[in-house]
Amino acid sequence: MKKIIIILSTLVAFAACNKETPILESVIDPSQVVFNINVENANATKGIKTAWENGDVVYAFFEGNSTQYVKMTYDGSSWSYKDKDGGTTFSGLTLSASGKKVSAVYFPGFVCSAAPAFKDDKWKFSGVEGYFQYTNGVSYTVKSTSDVTTLEATIRLNAPANIIQVYIPSSEAGTLGSGNEYVLTATHIHPFTFSGMVPGGDASWDKGTNGFPQTAYSGTVKGDAGYYFWGILENTGMYWYDFQLVEQNAEKKYAISSKSKHAAPGKEISSAAIKLTGLTDNGKFVSLGYEGGPLWATGNLKDDGTIADPLLAGDYYKWCYTTPYDVTGATDPYANYYKGDYVPEKDPAYDKSSHAWSMPTKGQLEALFNASNTNATTYSESWKEGWTNLGTAKGGMLIKSKVNGISLFLPAAGLYQYIGTVSLYSVGENGYYWSTAGYGSDSAYYLRFWKGYIGMDYYMSSRAWGLPVRPVHN
Repeated sequence: MKKIIIILSTLVAFAACNKETPILESVIDPSQVVFNINVENANATKGIKTAWENGDVVYAFFEGNSTQYVKMTYDGSSWSYKDKDGGTTFSGLTLSASGKKVSAVYFPGFVCSAAPAFKDDKWKFSGVEGYFQYTNGVSYTVKSTSDVTTLEATIRLNAPANIIQVYIPSSEAGTLGSGNEYVLTATHIHPFTFSGMVPGGDASWDKGTNGFPQTAYSGTVKGDAGYYFWGILENTGMYWYDFQLVEQNAEKKYAISSKSKHAAPGKEISSAAIKLTGLTDNGKFVSLGYEGGPLWATGNLKDDGTIADPLLAGDYYKWCYTTPYDVTGATDPYANYYKGDYVPEKDPAYDKSSHAWSMPTKGQLEALFNASNTNATTYSESWKEGWTNLGTAKGGMLIKSKVNGISLFLPAAGLYQYIGTVSLYSVGENGYYWSTAGYGSDSAYYLRFWKGYIGMDYYMSSRAWGLPVRPVHN
């Protein structure tokens, strides 16, 4: 019986002899098909995938076929071909001599291993979230000579518009256990899930909500072993993209600080792999996911420059004073406090090496708590979790972001004042936190909250008082 060669090529058309004649569908015997399929990546300049690698898989779906497809696997130099059941007979595969089409889809091997099933008029994969490339409805032709039947088509695979791939090296995130334990939340990025491929027709996918978690996959691409995330960027505007990595199976939080991007969708960021470093351990700072927002330390500042446990007060400071408040009462704090304008070097949270850490600005505090501020109108009411006696803390305010689900706790640590003697007031009842904004030469703006209320105080907040400091990383 004569052999049938199917060529899905992007390089050159198959050169057959001049004895080729059209054939009818009934002439084709699928059990004798010999596949010789070549596929081209159409995103070679966009950084998503530039060359085929060992283990890459492409699925081809032919119009009119709901019981069979072709799974193509690359071994580093050539493709091998299997039918739906893992064999090579392709029983039930029907190829047409006229007017039929083929569609194809590619996934990284570590994303999709389950075979697709035909349901609701499309081939569906189970739970494929993230990156894929595809081609829709490519016409093919079938011709026959006395010895060989050939099927010819051209396939160019494309990724969805504005796709972004984020790569976290294994060394930065630690060791994964079983399953997908990490998710990524990122501002202005939509997670998405491949939902199926119509035989010879459209690929379709579901785009999730902006800023919602994207599942991580552990794998190796071009020698880079790590965790991969994919999303689709907003289609308008220029944004800072703030990334937050969260471990699903535990309460530990991680944050990525060094590679937030400011770019418009459709630029190179939309398809290039981003290697993010600066991943910190033990939940020392988090992103709440709002546009232009800083990374917030998860605890208050301590005298040694580290971050306190989230439930503890940390140390107390006079405004723009780099040494902690003298709680012994040996000196009158009103006799010695800073009366000048804010400068970073006077800021107790200022990091002189990276210049990234500081006390929050008044605007950054307003973005959390003041609904009248233009930066906060979208977020303020939806973020408030409210007063809570979280863990061993005596009380405080819990802010939970509905942008990415990350929470920030501010203990009601009170404040130190000097009225003849030094006293610690309002622990468990009130919270006070310095901003960088001075007011006159004797006062400064600070955040104040208590049970049943949360807001900014703008009056007579003496620079000589001792308040906690909650650092931010810009």
